[in-house]
Amino acid sequence: MELTGVIPPIPTPFDRGEPALGKLEENLAMWNRTGLSGFLILGSNGEAVYLNEQEKLAVVEKARGCIPDSKTMLVGTGLESTRETVRFTNLVADLGADYALVAPPFYYKGSMQPKILFDHFQAVADKSRIPILLYNVPQFTGVNLEPALVARLSKHPNIVGIKDSQGNIGQLNETIYSTEPEFLVFVGSAPVFYPALCIGAHGGILAVANVIPEHCIEIYDLFQQGRHQDARSLQNRMTPLAKAVTVKYGIAGLKAVMDTAGYFGGAPRSPLQSPEPEVQRELDRMLRGL
Repeated sequence: MELTGVIPPIPTPFDRGEPALGKLEENLAMWNRTGLSGFLILGSNGEAVYLNEQEKLAVVEKARGCIPDSKTMLVGTGLESTRETVRFTNLVADLGADYALVAPPFYYKGSMQPKILFDHFQAVADKSRIPILLYNVPQFTGVNLEPALVARLSKHPNIVGIKDSQGNIGQLNETIYSTEPEFLVFVGSAPVFYPALCIGAHGGILAVANVIPEHCIEIYDLFQQGRHQDARSLQNRMTPLAKAVTVKYGIAGLKAVMDTAGYFGGAPRSPLQSPEPEVQRELDRMLRGL
């Protein structure tokens, strides 16, 4: 299945702290009517670190039943040990995941030197029944997947791409030109979506696409059409909201503005908390401005 375009890392909805699978189905029904090319389940915005395994598998199973075959389903499967990452990756493969997104182990981050990371990802790729993408998100893990390491890993036939969310356009550029030609590089930071496309990124896995999918898709389409001035203009208009739902207010802010946009966001799972009313008003103003 071709992997390209705009993919949102979808939040896990909660009702009184429990996964609200019916609300997940409603959100997916709305997103399916857009030009989104697929969905990432159990990513950082899915609060996967707050879900137990049974809850994770229930979310994956529900999502798979709601996502048509024409759209790709990625699932975040990175865990702290190589063995558990392999086991969980193959569990979601059995539930119909098309790709696994694998973040590096990070609890013992001081030991996560390039050789250890290389061996870990190679072992996961060897034993995974579905293709995997690397996930570079050092703002959460404290572990940065350097371009030289990614280049070596890109030679593995079952490591097909990367979601790079660190936001450094220089490092992203180095990753793109140093990896294998068929290796898929997705930017995970919406404020640099258009610049990333300009240097060769294949698409974006973007939090703000949960709220304004049409805007993100339009930037991608305008770039493909060579309408760079229009793409830049739309990127500049989108960037303040994109920063607000990632860097500034995080998942709680994303869920709050999803409610305003007509999706179900709801409250995050504790210890995260919903934003204060003044933050909600600020997010609402940003959304109306678009």
